[in-house]
Order: sequence, then structure tokens, then C-alpha cells
Amino acid sequence: MLWSSWHNHTGDGQQFSYCADPDMTPDVYRRALRTGPWQAFALTEHAFALAFPPDKQPWPHQWYHQPERLWEYRTFREDKTAQYLERMAKVCDGERIFSGLEVEVACDGTLSMESLLWPYLDVVIGSIHYLPGEHADYCDAHIDQLNSLLRYPIDILGHPFRELSHAGPVPVEIIDETLRRAKGAGIAIEINAHMPIDCDAEVLARAVRMGLQVAFGLDAHHRHELPLYSYFEQVIDQSGVDPSEIKLFHPVRRNPKPRALIR
Repeated sequence: MLWSSWHNHTGDGQQFSYCADPDMTPDVYRRALRTGPWQAFALTEHAFALAFPPDKQPWPHQWYHQPERLWEYRTFREDKTAQYLERMAKVCDGERIFSGLEVEVACDGTLSMESLLWPYLDVVIGSIHYLPGEHADYCDAHIDQLNSLLRYPIDILGHPFRELSHAGPVPVEIIDETLRRAKGAGIAIEINAHMPIDCDAEVLARAVRMGLQVAFGLDAHHRHELPLYSYFEQVIDQSGVDPSEIKLFHPVRRNPKPRALIR
């Protein structure tokens, strides 16, 4: 079976994702397309890396309650965004390597990505990277962040239950409510191999029964994660789902791509 991973990071000198290894370059993904069971990759870097220098507390939980900080380093943001668009135009062909971003929302619903970037991207992943409050409040915080994310035309709900799982087993009713809202928004649900959680097989089975699109994502940060399509095979096997019944995600551009990148 050929696999597509719609969630991946690079960590080379341009630092569009601060968490990936330095040797995770676009060429790593190109080579994998030639040598492994891979059909496509999307490069979905962290949107906050376009907004914050690495030494200015860029992680989502550090600006969640201060969304105005997303525009604090305006010159940095403009230059880094231009560099990113140049990178995407150079390395992404929209056939086997796709351009994208991974975004999140602050406490007031502010998105970490500027809307003007949307036409340049094939894939936008909306992820919950932080839940405020005590563990007992996580279910309500999860739904609040989910509602905020779904106000935007994201394509994939990334690792939807990772943060919630830190509080213990994810309640089935929260899984179903999340899937219903994702289906209503017309977006795919992700099965993520970077940090597996116990309910992944249950999520896949319920998503297939509800008719949701499914996006498999390595969320790769390290070279040793490239063979983790084996985790997708494991989740499918544990779910009891017939692979032919899975509605696989594939990017559909909502807006025409601009003809030129203007810096």
C-alpha cells in the first residue's frame, strides 16, 4: 500500500519548525518518495515559527493568553513569511510534495496564521497544542478550542485528542462530539504517528462509520519516524475497519494559487 503523510516538519537552517531535527530537510522527503511506500508528503511547518524568533518563547502555551504577541516581531514575521513562501514555491509541486502550515488558536480565537497566506497553501492543519486550566477542565477547554479552530477553513484537525489524553482516557462522548463537529465543518480527522494515543483505533473506527475523511500524518520531526506507516497499519488492524472503506484525505485548493510571490 502507498501512503501519504499530510503532516510533516523540517528542521534545517531556515527553521520553519523549531522542534524538528536539523537534518530533516525537504530532500529527506523527496528521497523517501523514491525509496519507500510513499505517495505524497505535505510540509506543514509551525505557523508560530513565522511569528516568533526561537529565543522569544514561541510555543503556543507561552502566547495563548497574550495573542497580541503574535505580531510583536513584525519585521521578523514579514521576512520569515517571505522566506517560507519562497521555500514552498521552490520545493512543492502540488503533486507529490504539498505546501502547508500547522496552526492553532489563542484564548480569544486568534489564529496563528495570517489569512493572506491561505491561497498559497495546499494543506492547513488546525491543531490543539495547549489546554488551559486543570485536568478536570480539559474537556470543556477542548471543545472551546475546537469551536475556535472550526471557525477557520482548515483542512485537517491534527492530533485531535493528544492534549486531552494527558488528563486520562478520552471520553467516548467527547470523541463523538469532536467527530460530529469535524464532519459538519467538512474537514478530515488525523491519525498521528508522532505521539500515538490509546484511542486512535477507536477514533478511526468511529470516523469511518460517520463518513469522515481521514488524514494519516507522521507529524515527522526525525528521520527515524519515516517508517512509522507501520503505526497506521497497526491502527487500521486494531480498528477492525476495512481499508477500502476509509475516505482518504487529499488536498483540494479552495482558492486559486497566486501567479507570483510578492515580497
